[in-house]
Amino acid sequence: MKRRMTVVLRAAVFVGVIAAAGVLYAHDVLYPGTVLAVETEKLHVKAVDPETKKEVNLWFTVTAATKVKRGDALVTYATAGITKDERIVVVVDHDAEVKNVATELRLAAR
Repeated sequence: MKRRMTVVLRAAVFVGVIAAAGVLYAHDVLYPGTVLAVETEKLHVKAVDPETKKEVNLWFTVTAATKVKRGDALVTYATAGITKDERIVVVVDHDAEVKNVATELRLAAR
C-alpha cells in the first residue's frame, strides 16, 4: 500500500511539473481585432489590449516564420488575401526581444 501511494505521488508530481513547464515555456498573447491596413511585411490592426481591455491600433511585423491560418488551412501571408476590415487574431510571443512580431495570424475560412 505504501509503495502504491509513493508511485501515485511521484506520478502526480511529474504531471504537475510537465504542465507548469508548458505554461512557462511560451507566453503567447492574443490580439483579436480588425485589419486596418496590409503591407508586405506589416499588418495594422485595431485590437483589444489584453491588459487594459481598451481598443488600440497596433502594427505587427510579419516574417517568414509567421504561421498564417485561414480557417484550419495553413497558407502563406501572400496568398492569404487579407483585406481591410477583416476580423483577425494576431498571436505574439510576449517574451521575444523584438516586440510585436506576429508568430501566428488566424483568419476566418472563406
